[in-house]
Amino acid sequence: MPRSLLAATLMVIIAVASPQIVVAQHDARKVLWFNGMPDIPPTFTTRHRKKMSNYVNGYRDGTAFDVTYTHRTSGGGLAAALSAAQYDIVVLDMTNRDALINAKDQEALRQFYGTGRSALMLDGSFAIRSIDINPTTKFPGVNKSGGGLLMNQMYALSENGGGILIGTDHDIWQSNANKALQAILPQAQFQGTTNPSTDGDFIGNVLLASRVIVTARDLLKHWESVPNQGEAPVGTFADFTGQTVTLFSLVETADKPGGGRKRPYISASFSPGRERIPIDSADKVFENMPTHSTKP
Repeated sequence: MPRSLLAATLMVIIAVASPQIVVAQHDARKVLWFNGMPDIPPTFTTRHRKKMSNYVNGYRDGTAFDVTYTHRTSGGGLAAALSAAQYDIVVLDMTNRDALINAKDQEALRQFYGTGRSALMLDGSFAIRSIDINPTTKFPGVNKSGGGLLMNQMYALSENGGGILIGTDHDIWQSNANKALQAILPQAQFQGTTNPSTDGDFIGNVLLASRVIVTARDLLKHWESVPNQGEAPVGTFADFTGQTVTLFSLVETADKPGGGRKRPYISASFSPGRERIPIDSADKVFENMPTHSTKP
């Protein structure tokens, strides 16, 4: 046998026999990004929302998440989107005063949740993540902090088995977000309008370092420039099956000037831990964590 052919044959045998050199390939997580927001030029448009979904889709050259973006502003659109394919994560971009979520949509959400993709993240600051009001509000934000926050949210849901992110704004825009949420947790709801002060904290590393290092102060600059986020629910609730679900605050702060009740902006159905990072901290508090990246 010629030496070249013998060498090639040996390489094949070694590759088959040596599991150490076989690299497991993990498929990108399938994401449905459902935009239920009407176009309100020039601030809120499909272009602004799609910029966020494209950011997730292109992260790590598209190897982490495979995003399907859908824009619908009428009832039944979410049910149709969920029936079209199988997803690991559903992002509900819900800032709309008009009726959008109907009974079919709620049932589709219950079916998705019932598959075991039951992690929840509820974000009352989501609407302003990508809007054209001033330089700090343009996605991906101050020092790409808005993009980093979004990726940390996506990875947190992924690492908790998949689930649903519901994002909205202050009270007059919350009706459809609450209809979607109440399909899963009938007694939970977004509420109110916030005005962030420096009297608050991020809790744990979920938002600041699940995968991308984000500085708390950069996010606060964004929120302060549009001081009307929604308050996310926290506490213990029963889901539609009767199972107990606890929603934990991930970031909370009192309204200006501070000193009052700390109001949660983002909550989740998994514990973030106990460490508290001041909401105006300029430190990259988790920078030494080897599994995380500072580059979104």
